[in-house]
Amino acid sequence: MKIITRKTINCPICGSEQYNIGYSKTYKVFIDNEELIWPTQQVICKKCGMIYTNPQPDVQTLQFYYEKYLRFGESSALFSKEQVQFLKKNANNSFNTILEIGAFDGTFLNLVKNEGFKVFGLEPSSEGVEKAEKKYGLNLEKAFFNEEYVKGFLKSGNNKFDIVCFFHVYEHIQNPINFLNLVTKITKPDGIIFIEVPDAQKPFANNIADSFSIEHIMYYTETSFRNIAGILGLELVEIEKPHGVIRVIFKNSNLKPTYKITNEYENNKSILEKYKKYRKKFLNSIKEKLEGLKNIVIYGAGMHTSQMIQEGLLNDISIEYIVDSDPKKWGSKFFNYIVMSPEILKNCKYSVLISSYDSQEEISSYLLNEFPSIKQVKLYNNVISYNKGDYSCGKKN
Repeated sequence: MKIITRKTINCPICGSEQYNIGYSKTYKVFIDNEELIWPTQQVICKKCGMIYTNPQPDVQTLQFYYEKYLRFGESSALFSKEQVQFLKKNANNSFNTILEIGAFDGTFLNLVKNEGFKVFGLEPSSEGVEKAEKKYGLNLEKAFFNEEYVKGFLKSGNNKFDIVCFFHVYEHIQNPINFLNLVTKITKPDGIIFIEVPDAQKPFANNIADSFSIEHIMYYTETSFRNIAGILGLELVEIEKPHGVIRVIFKNSNLKPTYKITNEYENNKSILEKYKKYRKKFLNSIKEKLEGLKNIVIYGAGMHTSQMIQEGLLNDISIEYIVDSDPKKWGSKFFNYIVMSPEILKNCKYSVLISSYDSQEEISSYLLNEFPSIKQVKLYNNVISYNKGDYSCGKKN
């Protein structure tokens, strides 16, 4: 067992060295069958109020983690349709070309293609590229967006894009100012940049998986995007905040940077304090649901189960084994267990605890169809999905 190496950084937005710790937690993760200790803390910049992870792990560690723990789910067509409408409302009628960075399975690009746009997409995962081809006939480029990609693009003489967009990518980027500056280099003058991220002012507390944890290293608010616009000389065209996310349209207007910073420190400090209180209350409610269980099988070998174990929620329960639907995990070590295929449930005589929030109902339906005699244990009475609920500390708008 070893501790993941991390490096302390200055604020990625304003560059200040001054911060206070707002939230901290230590995780166990398993990468290539090695048990790692991953201390995390989210800090609040004292100059601009940005919430970010500090210290931060290196890029290689993050990539290993994403490959191990994050799976490719189905994109929400409903949510993508909302994104298309927001884009159309703010795009010039003469715009023709659009690039999506992190295009996933191509759901959004397929919709804008049907609106008449000429579409291009970058996607680093083979799974995503294959799904986009199979589902929509889209030919995505398997690549990361970085300085090397931009240099190659500019050297090739390819035309710049009218629109560049990226959804739920920016919160994973360690140098957001440099990343967005690279985006401007491949966006036409007066073209637009469309970004969507979780809204840090509405952290979701009714889920074992922490809103402030490993997955995201930057936590954006409307004010932080206004600060970024001033730093980079971008024109902020419009912001909307539905469903616990922020959608932003920047115009590549080449304005003179103002470097004027609005400090939201006190507001963001209050958000984190409120979140911690809600989370404590939520964890107590989960403990009550688990009372009386003695022997279980856990369905799900991911961060959800990891946090349940580390929060001590399963201390009084005997875990017989852990299964997962992801073939990449079969045979790998997860705490003191070897992850097994769901096929082993054919002879299961124990209750199965569904250890997932987003996929709870999907897993439940699978178990009902394939193993109808198994008793299921669900943790969530009402799953608020990404495309129909509000993420603000368990309260629905």
